Parts: sequence; C-alpha cells; structure tokens
Amino acid sequence: MVASSRLLAALLSVGVMSAQVSGLTVYRLGGEGAPPPPEVTEDGADFVQFNWADLDDNLQGVGESLTIEPGSISPLFITEDQNLVETVWERGGFVNTGGGTCGTCPGWVEADETAFVSDGDRETAYFEAKGTEPVLVRGERYGKSFLVDLGGLFAVDRIRFSTRAGNEANYIEHYYIWTNTLTNEEAGISNVDLCGGGRTDNCLGFVGRDHRLLWRHLALYFHPFLEVRENTKPVVEVELTGEYIRRVNLHVPSQQNRDWEIAEIEIYAPGYVPNASYTSNILDLGREVTLGALRWSGRKDVAAKVDIRSQSGSDTDPNIYWRKTFRGDEQVVYDGDGDPLTLRSYRRLERSERGKITRDADNWDFWSTNYDFGDSAGVKLAATKPRRYVQFDMDFASEIDAGGRLDYLEWTASPPAVTALVGEIDPWQAPTAEVTQFTYAIRPTVGVDDPGFDHVEITDRGGRLVGVDAVRVGGEDVAFTRVEEGPDRLVVGVPKIDIDRTEEVVEVDFNGEIFRFGATFAGHVFNSETPGDIMQPVQVGDATAFRDGNTLSVQSLSLGSEILTALELGTGAFTPNGDGVNDGLAISYDLLKLVAPTPVVLEVRDLSGRLVREVYNGLDVAGRHVRRWDGLDQAGQQVRPGIYICRVEAETEEGRQQRSGVVAVAY
Repeated sequence: MVASSRLLAALLSVGVMSAQVSGLTVYRLGGEGAPPPPEVTEDGADFVQFNWADLDDNLQGVGESLTIEPGSISPLFITEDQNLVETVWERGGFVNTGGGTCGTCPGWVEADETAFVSDGDRETAYFEAKGTEPVLVRGERYGKSFLVDLGGLFAVDRIRFSTRAGNEANYIEHYYIWTNTLTNEEAGISNVDLCGGGRTDNCLGFVGRDHRLLWRHLALYFHPFLEVRENTKPVVEVELTGEYIRRVNLHVPSQQNRDWEIAEIEIYAPGYVPNASYTSNILDLGREVTLGALRWSGRKDVAAKVDIRSQSGSDTDPNIYWRKTFRGDEQVVYDGDGDPLTLRSYRRLERSERGKITRDADNWDFWSTNYDFGDSAGVKLAATKPRRYVQFDMDFASEIDAGGRLDYLEWTASPPAVTALVGEIDPWQAPTAEVTQFTYAIRPTVGVDDPGFDHVEITDRGGRLVGVDAVRVGGEDVAFTRVEEGPDRLVVGVPKIDIDRTEEVVEVDFNGEIFRFGATFAGHVFNSETPGDIMQPVQVGDATAFRDGNTLSVQSLSLGSEILTALELGTGAFTPNGDGVNDGLAISYDLLKLVAPTPVVLEVRDLSGRLVREVYNGLDVAGRHVRRWDGLDQAGQQVRPGIYICRVEAETEEGRQQRSGVVAVAY
C-alpha cells in the first residue's frame, strides 16, 4: 500500500489502519517514484510512503538550507549566476533598511525601498535626490543602510550593486560594506568585549551609528570589510574571499551634493552551503510495532558528511512543556484551564509564561548516535522497545564543491510478539576473564492478540558467551533446543510462550565471562512461525522477585591496571607444511576494561628480534580475540623451523601494554 503522510494520518484518524500492520511492513521516507522494496514485491509485505516535502512545524518537522524534491533531499547548491538576494525570504532571511526618513526607528524594518533593490528588476531603484533633508545624529549627517540576511551561511565571493540603465550618473560615491557570520551569542561576544562597562558611547571599533545599532538592537557585530570614498562606477563589483557569511550591510553615508540610487543589490556564493539539516515530522506508524532494520539510498562526495540519527517513542511528543505560574520559581505542565500543555498550547502562551522544555524520558528513547552512512544496506534501528512514533534527523556538512544527497530512508517493522517484555541477568557482578554461570530471566506480558514467541536470543558486548545449560518456564525445567552457540550470540528454542503462559518467567542458564566493568547482555525473542517478523528486544526490568539485579549488564567485581591479559598460543608448536594437520597457530588474547576500540598489534619475531610477520594490526574492543598465523613470513614464504616469539601490544590511555610467548615451528 502506498500513501502520503497526510493520507496515512487521515486513515489513522478513522481507524482504517487498525489492522493494516499485520506481519512485516516497510516504511519509506522520500524516494517517491522509486520501485517498492523486495519485501513488498516478492514477499507481500505492506508498504507505507512518507514524503520529504510534507514537513509540518506542528509535528516538529523542519528543513534548513535544503533542496527538497519528491525523490531526494540535498544541501542547497548555488550556481555562479544565482543572486541570493532575490530568494532570501524562502530561507527565512530578509532585506531590511535603517536610516533615511526612519531616523527615529529603533531598529531595522522592511520598507518599500527594500523591494526596489531585491526584486530582480533593474528598472526599479531606491533613489535619493540631492538636497534631501538629512537625518542628524548628534549633529552629524546620517545615511542609508540596506541589511541583507541570506537565511543561512554562504561562501560569498562577490557583491554587486548598480544604478538603472541611463542613470549612470547616479553612482554611489561613498559606501561601506560590513559582513557578519554569527549572532553575538553564537560568536561568544559580550557587551564588555565591545564597550567598556557596557556603555555604547565608549564602544570601540564601530564605524558609525548604524554599525553600533546593529550590535545594540539586533545583537549582531559586523566586521568592517570595505570602505570606498571616491567611487565613480555605476556598477560596483566587490570580490570577497569566499569565507562563509550570513549577513551583509551596505551603508551609504548621506550625500547631499548629488543624486544617488541603487537598482539592485546582488550577492553571489557559488557552491554548496556548508550546513544543511532535515528533521522529519514525528511519524505515526499506526500502533506499537517492533522496529527492525534501517537502510537508505543516497550518495556523498569524499569531503562531505551525511549524519543520520533517529528517536522513537510511544506518544506524540518527545518533550514535556512547562508554564511559569509566577509563584516564585514554580512551573507546571498544564495551561490556565488545567489541560496538559502541548507544543501548540505552549506556543500560544505569552513569552513570559513559557517555562522549561524537558525530555519525556518515560515515553521516548533518546536520540541515537549517528548511523554510519556506509551502512546503507541495513543497520538495526535504535529502539529499546516496540514504539508507535519515530523521527529522523539528517545533517549535511559540505565543502563548496563537495556535497551529498539522500534519496530515501526505509525501515521495517512488525507487530510485537508480546505486549511487554522485561528481563534481568543474575549475578549482576562477576570476576573478569573467568567463566561464570549466569541466569537470564525474562517476564512476558502476553495479550490476547499477541502471537507469542518460541525462541530466545542472547548477545553480548564486552563479554563472551560459552554455552546454554538449562531453560526453565514458570520455575519448571523444560526441554530446549540449542539453535546457535557462539562467543557473541546464543539462540535457544523454548516451548511456545502465548496467552496461556503470560507473566510466567522464562529463565536461561548459560556460561560466559566478562572483560570490562559493564558488560551488557542484550536479549530478543521471536516466533519461528512468522520468520519475517522483527525480533522483539528485552527491556531492563524486574523480571522476578527472586533475583536482585534488575539489570542486563554485569559489573566486574574487581579491575586491576591490566588491559591486556591471557595470551595463549595453542599447543605452543605447529607444523605449517600444508598437509592439513596442525598447519596454523591460534593466538588468543583478552582485552579488559575497554569501552572504546583500541589499537592492537600482533607480530611474530625471531630470536634476534627481527620482524618475521605482522599477523594483525587494527582496532579491538574488550573481549577475547583469536588470530591465526599460517607460518608464513611477510613475503609469503614458509618460515624456517625453529623458535619464534609472538608478541601482542595494546595502546591504551594508561600507556602501552604487551605480552609475549614462545612458539616452535617444525616440519
């Protein structure tokens, strides 16, 4: 089924979607016109389409500095002949003016004359006749300013302004150009930085009244880029360095002895904008679903970056909004009528009433870390439990000639196996690098319409899995099937857990070891009768009163200073003669305490210390690692019989640690 996000919302509002998510569903954001994914065309999965362009501020969707098309989003690319001034309003920018007949204005406003210099029509102009009564500020003549906010950062390399054809004599003799990139707050500029004691009459570095008022009223400090006092050209072109700027102010001091005019102000910045972003609407998936794999289609140049992250939740807003009551520091989460505050009602409050905005951590996961753009074929969508709502955030970082593009995001989902699933591991403390028996306990809450599950998966991070010993359901031993037993993943088949066994605790006894302070053991369940459905994650919780952990991570009882431990060299001897028997040497080592990958080098040297073979050079995480030496040297030749030294070295924050051992090669 293909539907726009508006149509999908309409269907949800009348309940048409209540039975739509049955089995696997593929959701796609963007990529309109692209063929449906194979799960839909080959396996009959449902398909729901959301559109890039359907951004709704009330659903917290926003795009900045982007080109949004049905088939893709990409950072703005400006051509060499594209005048940015004509389109500032499309990006949230403006062309404002100060001075002239508005000498008493406190700031900058949009006026009729700004349209003359930004409409792309060279036959219209802002005109000031000689003898026009000047505005006097402290007895000095004042001029006219045109302030252009481009609506984003652009690598400006050229500014151009001109008179109308036939009016070349009305050139501007004296002018200033000032540029600005950031607000004072963004740039970290304070009043004291600019003005001693915060007094504007003590300000240093301001060219004139306009310059000072831009800082004072708009919180913008402009850098004086250029002053020209004796211009005679009707068309002025000023070259800039191509540095990123957002705002330009053209100031013309009062010129009493001659007419002057500006037909057009033009600003050019060819290339990609440096930063662009897209935050999707909060997308309603119709009901709580187990989220599966996220994948995307797009491209990026080597020098560019495209960051993608997600968040998911169980209600319509990840935030909690507060209202000030003006009774001391009191803030409440409801409006004056006692109704809970929403984004819309929060925005309707007077600014003085608006309180803090906090995270609704009870109903929403936090934003994920950035997904690796190179994993576009599929990566697990971050979610701690089944969720109804998802939101995506994409940031583009570009160079002038290097950018990226996203055609679509696509993710899978299916109904949860059970309504709720909490688990814990016991013991929650254990010695490091020592095989320990653990019990993984999960308590399912099974609804009438839930399909249930018959398999449990346990994976580890920062530890090693050895094997399963027993399975119990409701405290009774049950027969189980060892489907997979590996160092990183255990899968066991269990009796069907359905509505008849709701709230019965499922316990899996397994052996394993930990290699760092907080090794984590994630759990999932799935139903073999519906192999296309997504495995449901186990949430941390109190699965049983008989176990104390209430956690899925295991802490180390003690951690010394050692990072690198337990170097093992198999039997200590091997015969790499190609007969298929004892031809390779398994070299294993343990890394403890690490929370991030660390550089590791494993090498073989002869007794004189000469390098024979670099077996491994890379990044390793905490855990047991096994590498294999095939008895060949760096040139790919068989080494001579004899005694060799195997050495592994890890580089850590505490310095380099190494271990060595001796191995014999015989033929």
